[in-house]
Amino acid sequence: MFKNAIFFAFLTITSAYAQSIEEIVENTLNNNYDLKSIQNSIFIAKEQIKISQNWKNPTLTLGANDIQSSNLFARDLEPMQAIYIGLSQIVPIGDKQKLKKDLSLKQKDIEQFLLKDKKLQLKAKIYEYSYTILVLEKKYILLNQYEKNLNSLLKLLNALYGNTQVTQNSILNTDIKIVKLKLKKENLKNTIKTLYLKLEELSFSKISKIDASLNMKTKELKKDFDNHPKIMMLVKSIDKSRLSSKLEEAKKTSDIKVNISYFSRDKKYKDYVNFSLNIPLSVYGTESIKVLKAKIKTKKIKDNLKTLKQKFKISLDILQENINTTYLTYNLLKKTIIPLKNKVQENLETYNSFNQIKPQDNIKNLNEIISYKLQALDEMNKYFSFMSKSIYFTQGL
Repeated sequence: MFKNAIFFAFLTITSAYAQSIEEIVENTLNNNYDLKSIQNSIFIAKEQIKISQNWKNPTLTLGANDIQSSNLFARDLEPMQAIYIGLSQIVPIGDKQKLKKDLSLKQKDIEQFLLKDKKLQLKAKIYEYSYTILVLEKKYILLNQYEKNLNSLLKLLNALYGNTQVTQNSILNTDIKIVKLKLKKENLKNTIKTLYLKLEELSFSKISKIDASLNMKTKELKKDFDNHPKIMMLVKSIDKSRLSSKLEEAKKTSDIKVNISYFSRDKKYKDYVNFSLNIPLSVYGTESIKVLKAKIKTKKIKDNLKTLKQKFKISLDILQENINTTYLTYNLLKKTIIPLKNKVQENLETYNSFNQIKPQDNIKNLNEIISYKLQALDEMNKYFSFMSKSIYFTQGL
């Protein structure tokens, strides 16, 4: 009891510092290092766009030819002896540079949609953890009431046992129920603490208490997901794959390598310049195979996109069905069964005043009411879990 009192005193003290779920989400989006890593990837993609149209660096060549082993430094022994400097540059032909830039732009778009997708994942997970904590804290309070009723029942049974009105087994079974309830409370308390730590893991900030409404209402999920970042990532990947195919096609027209060298000879001979072009010949069909591979990859991504859209549709349908079911079940418990059990309790108290029922029946019915309230909280927990998961698919709309 003392440990439970400390636990709830802690919750009461920290309630003044309760954070809203929206605040936790904002902290997470600002502090999460997975997001920062993706932001760095976007920065790299932007820098790649800048260099995508750059030509390859030229090659500078310095050298000497016809070096004689008898005299390494003599440069006047024959006309071909010279010291030279050369420059080579690959000159792109066609629109390959533009295609490389377009590829870099698509990669940047993919990274940006990846960031949005990760943010949605984190937001949905934070809402799920937060609502679960709030519901479990309510369950903990109910379990305390349940335990209090069992302790009252135990005192009553001990008194009745002294008058030989109940058996010892009734007392022993009640003792067992109390111990099992204590174990359940400890497990529940541990789950709550673990969920707070999971929130801290995502948000990189300490969270002691959450402030949010647990009002349940009907919800029609938005089924338009064509602009979802996960979908758009694949759309952009298809565009990128198509560009890759075009680039491989363009590579069939090889880039030209231009070489120019200046040869300095002995003063007896005139200096001269060499000029040449290197033109790779596409004779083995390598580029054609790469074009085919790129087209096959495009087809594969298209198939993945169809699969993903189907998955989104089915996931939303399942979530909608689960939300409707848990909402209905919760309301049946809250508005029908629990009020009826409360009416039973009123009757029991009335009969008890006339000594027409056993006192322990009164306490047992109180615990049955709590059991139904716990069932209602289980349905509430499932409802908010499904609602939280839907945030990812509907982008919070």
